Amino acid sequence: MGNLQFVKNFPNRAFAEQAKEVLERNHIGCVLKSPDLGILGTTSSSTLNGVDLYVEETEFKRAHELLNALFNGI
Repeated sequence: MGNLQFVKNFPNRAFAEQAKEVLERNHIGCVLKSPDLGILGTTSSSTLNGVDLYVEETEFKRAHELLNALFNGI
């Protein structure tokens, strides 16, 4: 992946994983970043700072539109 741009913060991994699946189904690669990733965190556990989702800069607009339509208010 090239230059990554922050798209959205989710309150927990469950929402972040759902968003990742939506983007990947639309051929948009993404990366999740959170202190709990890989440290025995459950998919529904909340983290203090949530889970950040990043995409390549070239896919930002498309990813933002998709996520805003599906996860607005989360």
